[in-house]
Amino acid sequence: MSKVKFNTEQQEILRNNQYTVRVTECFLSLSKEFKEIFMKEYLAGSVPRDILNKYGYSEDILGQKRIWGIAHNIKKEFEQNESFSDIRSKANGAAVAMSHDDEIRKLRMQVDYLTQEMEFLKKISSIRSMKK
Repeated sequence: MSKVKFNTEQQEILRNNQYTVRVTECFLSLSKEFKEIFMKEYLAGSVPRDILNKYGYSEDILGQKRIWGIAHNIKKEFEQNESFSDIRSKANGAAVAMSHDDEIRKLRMQVDYLTQEMEFLKKISSIRSMKK
């Protein structure tokens, strides 16, 4: 993640791009379609900066570090999965994949964990008060 944040004007420009899925002041999520296009052009020998400029992502807005990060993440995702996904497909898949029983099991685990954590904090607190 880049330390340089997008201002509201830059966010609006990025939101208007058809390949942008989501944008916040710190985060830019690109569509699956764009990642496929990017990888095809990159393998054909194009430079990441030129690919991003060609599809409406200005170097002035993104900055050199973020361009490098986008290229790195797309290449890494391709090497690991040989396919791409975006936030939309991950969110939809997660909602469908979790059954009611799985959801209850997950919530019980969270409650157990938080209970255990609270007991631990109580012990620490009692030890500290005994030392005083």
